[in-house]
Amino acid sequence: MPATQGDLATELRRLSDIEAIKALKARFVRLADAKDWEAWGREVLAEDCHIHNDAGPIDGRARIVELTSRALADATATHWLHAPEITITGPDTACAIWPVSDHISLVFKGTPMVVRGWGHYHDDYVRTADGWRLLRCRLVRQHVERLTGPDAERA
Repeated sequence: MPATQGDLATELRRLSDIEAIKALKARFVRLADAKDWEAWGREVLAEDCHIHNDAGPIDGRARIVELTSRALADATATHWLHAPEITITGPDTACAIWPVSDHISLVFKGTPMVVRGWGHYHDDYVRTADGWRLLRCRLVRQHVERLTGPDAERA
């Protein structure tokens, strides 16, 4: 049976939303790695966002930006996202699982340290008047390597 115009419009909207969510998550890691915290909060996070990462749970956009910017102030971070699984769950909601790997260089208590991690972001998104925003993000690590001292300086 041929697709109707309504079916095509629905599928076009679904695909457009998926691409917008991909772009949003790309901004999430790019702006964080660049330490552009003002844009990261404004362009990526919902006002009532909840993040649960290596530092534990954090609620609210302002608090998330404050604590994340402080934690990474003297660090260099690079995140790589891989092929996501994105599901549109309603007219203005979606969820996704993103494979991720990251490399974070910092000095901890005077000792150089590199943290390399592999895992998945489990995200929920909401469409707002300003476009898609991250509502919830939980980082689940499968593997973490911590290198210190001379090993970190070579990594």
